[in-house]
This record gives sequence, C-alpha cells and structure tokens, in this order.
Amino acid sequence: MRKLFTLLACIGISSAALGQAHVFTYANGPQNPTGIDTIYGTVLSSVPAVPDGQFWTWDLSSVIIASYKYYAQFGTASGFTGATHYNRAYVENQGMSYVTNFMFSVDNSGIKTHGERIARQAYPLGGQTGNPNDSLVIVAQDVVYSAPQVQMPYPATMGTKWNSTSKATFDMKITVSPLINNASAQRKSTINSTCEVIGWGRLSIKRLDGRPSGTRHVLLVKSTITTQDSFFVNGAPAPAQLLQMANLQQGQTEVVYQKSFYREYEMMPMANITYEDATFADNKKKDVNFHAQRLPFPDNVEKVDGGLVAEIYPNPTNGIFTVNIPEAGNSKWAYSVTDMTGRKVTENVLNNGKTLVSLQGTVAPGSYIITILQDGNAVSGQKLVVQ
Repeated sequence: MRKLFTLLACIGISSAALGQAHVFTYANGPQNPTGIDTIYGTVLSSVPAVPDGQFWTWDLSSVIIASYKYYAQFGTASGFTGATHYNRAYVENQGMSYVTNFMFSVDNSGIKTHGERIARQAYPLGGQTGNPNDSLVIVAQDVVYSAPQVQMPYPATMGTKWNSTSKATFDMKITVSPLINNASAQRKSTINSTCEVIGWGRLSIKRLDGRPSGTRHVLLVKSTITTQDSFFVNGAPAPAQLLQMANLQQGQTEVVYQKSFYREYEMMPMANITYEDATFADNKKKDVNFHAQRLPFPDNVEKVDGGLVAEIYPNPTNGIFTVNIPEAGNSKWAYSVTDMTGRKVTENVLNNGKTLVSLQGTVAPGSYIITILQDGNAVSGQKLVVQ
C-alpha cells in the first residue's frame, strides 16, 4: 500500500565515530537535522554490481545521474510526544500521493520514528465514481504509532540486527453518493521493519558537479519494510463496492526491499538501492539514488582504495583472538573495549602487525565494541562477541 518516495525506513546515520571506526553512536550521528535535502535518481543500466562485503570499496562514481529527484525536508519538532524532529515526505497509496511529516527523535539510544503529523488534504473521486462531489479527505491529525519504528539503534555495527512493529490509525472523511455522505473513515496500518548491518567499507559516488566524490566510510544496511492497510467506514470494514470506487483494496500489503549506505553525520543514505523482491539480486534493482549533498571535496584528490582497517578474528570468540593491523608502519597502536552502553571495560597496547589478545577473566560473555587506536586516534571499530 505504501511506497516511500524519500528514504523513510531504517533512516540512519553514517559510519565512523572517528576516522574509520565503523560503529554508529549518537556522537557521529545527525545532531540537529534541518533543511531540505535533494536525492538524485540514477540511470539503472549504468549501475554496476553492488556486492555485500567487509573491508570493501564500492565505486559508483561512473553511474549516470537521471533527471528525476526526490526531496526530504527536515526540521525541529514540538508538541509531539517523544519527537525532536520531523521529516516531510511524500507517500503513495494506490496511486494517491499525500504529504506527511514523520516525527522522529535522535538521542543516545538511536533514531526512532514516533508517528506522523498530517495536514488536511482532499482528493476528488469524481473520476472513479462519475459524481464531481465525491471526495476522500485526510483530516489534519497527529498519528501516534503504537510503538516507535526503530530507524537505527545505538551503538550499531557490523552484524547488528533490529526490528520494529508499529500500528497506526489514520482518520479520513469520505463521500461517495449515494452510498455515504461525509462519513468517518479510517486507514489502519501495521508496519513491520527488519534491518541488519551487512557490510562496511568505503563508497564513492558522483558529485553534483559530475566528478567522483572521493571515498567516504560507510555502513551498509539491508532492510525490509512491510505495510499492511485495512479500511473502515463508521467503524465497520469498508464495503467492497466503496473500495473499488476509491481505487483501494482491503488488506493490501506493500513490501519495500532496500540496501542503504550511511555516512557520518547524515540522515539520508549516501546511496540507496530499492529491489523488486527479497532476493536483493543485482538484476532485481528497482531504483538507485544518491545523496550527493555536503560531499566535502573541492576536487577529486582522494583515490578509491580500501584504506587501513584492523582485522579481528575469530569473532565470535571465547575471549582469545588476534588483532591484525596491515601496513602498520611506525605508529603506536592500542585497543579499547566498551560494553554496549559505551562503558569502557578494558584497554591495552597492540604490536605492529599481529597481536594475540586475551580477555578471559576480564569480560563476561556478551557483545562489546572493540575500537582500534592509532597514535591515540580511533581508526577502526566493530562489534566483538564473547561466548
């Protein structure tokens, strides 16, 4: 039922807290997203294969930019429980588009959408019914979800998974003569989203001036968003005749399959790919678009290369593992381990090259974030599972 014109589900932030640390936290997220962002469409035939991967470099700088664009407007929110900001977006329901403001919050626990703020919008139905006075009106309202949609939990890193289930009721008025006149109607929606961080590395896309952007550190998130809608009139299921006249279907289900590359400090994915089905296959790409704003390079001085990232194995581990730092050079290296709340539990120095690390007797079984530091600066980080 619902096709998102802008990138609405699993909207996150980007990759590195510092340098190449591929861990999402509040510190490297969008602190105050405001203003209008432009998302540029692309020519699908020009998009190369986009594999999953770790330590990966994705080069999409040769993709041809298409003429169509999407827009997302962000601002601060007030008067909506739990929300700190909004994202104004266009939603399509069975060919009927309307404008809504997705009300979301950004805090230490992550990014969550709490509901929608909608202005009054009227749609004539005379083309379907033959009566010019027939209409469907979405009334002005605040729609609070039964539970927030988690767009990105903090901290999040490779292998992090999350899901959300939300229910919402949207109030409408409908007139279809001679069946009903200005009757109260509802669209009741159930929204299920399942998301997982499946890759990380570096991404290059085409800048607005047509040149390669240089590479940005990114996390790759795969998401499936399912929305099921049912319609009611005066508290009872809408009759089939009425649904047909209004070009609606009872229990219609819409599924959106996406892969999104997120960079630091940004709400919108740097690149977003929508697929036709759950295979997420390269030959099933449906739409690819770029968020090319605020790419900081005045010229293409950066090469597309893999960069320096520490390898940690085995992971999961029994508490004993190896940290391998390729091309370590003469720097001083160290590691820091924090729990999933951000509390530091241990730290120590590393050798250049390979170091055998033992946390047995130091940390309890569970999930942690291990950060690698070069000369005191964090340059790599990932989730560490101790069994």
